[in-house]
Amino acid sequence: MAQQWESVEKSKRRLRPALRFFLLALAGLLAGFANGLLGAGGGIVIVLALARLLEGSELEGRDLYANALCIMLPISAVSCLRYALAGNLTTEGFGVYALPAIVGGLLGGVLLSKLKAPLLKKLFGTLVIWSGILLILR
Repeated sequence: MAQQWESVEKSKRRLRPALRFFLLALAGLLAGFANGLLGAGGGIVIVLALARLLEGSELEGRDLYANALCIMLPISAVSCLRYALAGNLTTEGFGVYALPAIVGGLLGGVLLSKLKAPLLKKLFGTLVIWSGILLILR
């Protein structure tokens, strides 16, 4: 009986495909805007939008984070290009972090396939909260 009730509740929460498409596109626009304006934050928007709007689909756990990362690549590249053209990219800022960040990304990608989704959610939430606290305090 509980499973049947849960199934009914999930079906009530499903969005029509056209509305889901529109909301996902809107989240993409917001993520790109946040990334372009603030240099960060787009990934948070994407993860939250994918988790909420595609709830109940096959996109959960690791797949959700992997898709968010793939969405962030072109957004970050465009933002980076715009910053570079405006003269805001320096060798001190970019050069020091680029190679270690690439290595860290590879290591994180390897770990992604080994960690369970609930732990990933907790890690992501902790990072968001910690970042928010640091931004408020500084």
